[in-house]
Amino acid sequence: MEVCHFSHKHWLTLCAMDDSGKPCRACSRPIYDYAYVCHNCGFHLHKKCAKLPQTIHHHLHPKHPLTLHFNSSKAFECSICNKTGSGFTFRCCECEYNMDVTCFLKNQPCLNPPLREGKMRKLLHFSHHHTLTLCYLTQQNKRKCSGCQQQILGPAYCCKDCKHPFTLDKSCAQLPRQKEHPFHPSHSLTLYKKSPYGEQRAVCDACKKTISGFVYHCDKCSFDLDLVCATHTPSLKHEKHDGRLTFFEEMNCQVLCNSCGKSCSNNLYRCVSCNFNVHSTCLPFPSTFKHKRHPHSLILKDSSPKDNPSGISCAECEKKISPKARAYYCAECSYGVHLECLVSEDQPDLGKLLGDMAKDIDVIATQLKPCQGGARCNCHSVETGQRICNTEDVSTSRYASRRCNCNLSSRMG
Repeated sequence: MEVCHFSHKHWLTLCAMDDSGKPCRACSRPIYDYAYVCHNCGFHLHKKCAKLPQTIHHHLHPKHPLTLHFNSSKAFECSICNKTGSGFTFRCCECEYNMDVTCFLKNQPCLNPPLREGKMRKLLHFSHHHTLTLCYLTQQNKRKCSGCQQQILGPAYCCKDCKHPFTLDKSCAQLPRQKEHPFHPSHSLTLYKKSPYGEQRAVCDACKKTISGFVYHCDKCSFDLDLVCATHTPSLKHEKHDGRLTFFEEMNCQVLCNSCGKSCSNNLYRCVSCNFNVHSTCLPFPSTFKHKRHPHSLILKDSSPKDNPSGISCAECEKKISPKARAYYCAECSYGVHLECLVSEDQPDLGKLLGDMAKDIDVIATQLKPCQGGARCNCHSVETGQRICNTEDVSTSRYASRRCNCNLSSRMG
């Protein structure tokens, strides 16, 4: 990703940095993650510094707006901390007032907990019978979100009337009640605060994991999505399938790979609505690739490099790359990109490679058996709890794996 920034005459490229901690020209602090870099003259900016607003209205200088300036050589004194430095400053020329980047980031109102009682926002949410109040949770009073079941640190909506406090993080509180999703294109999904099946827990039809907390549900088809899968968007185009596929690091059941015919439950690309599945290792990506947005060649690896065992963020989508997932990495500067982020409209050569395997892909017939025609399929039957074929309509033109009873359409073979 390249940007043209007001502070520099050359284009800047987003790159993953090593552990050397090169200084940012905006705030002078070391950079250890991603930076916008000029490969011509060694100019570096923190990713967050490159995205600073040009003009702000700040509560520490309410008289006039502050404008972002870049002083490459001329030193200035910050009006807040009284330190002398160079780089970016939010400046009021009329008052000779300067605020350096560090003080700007430290003094944003939203980063100053706790929130004052008189200014707390109220929320009436469908999932709870009391009014929720916006508060700030710290390590000392952190709680679990009733929506996603994850621990909350930071802003959250809390109920002060319940004995066992009901809490929602801001993202769960702002989820839409109705949602159109590509995993279930035939109907819209409705957000439920708990399983729509009473005492029986819902199972996510994308990853097959049991759902605790909020669930997106289709009443007509008994289709369910957990909140994690509801954020996924199909991104990879495969020659043997009309739609795009989504990467799943882990599933809670075995499915059949439409390429090699073997079972898989992790590191796969999947079409949820059609149950089309492919091992990531079955996709014919080249071992090396030259990305136009990075100066070095990228190498295909089956897991994170040893110097980044916990994984790094994708330079394209900015989401973390799973340490166990295949991805392209740069050995020189810890730069990484998801496979699906490279196969896009602007990478036709790499995308074309996925079509080369189409002529040789066939489902292994001995692993398949005909489904019972006309059966109702949801993978997990609500009435019996037993697994049945995972499709809306089962006809004699569809087959199911003996190993896991998951459906496969003959149109995909």
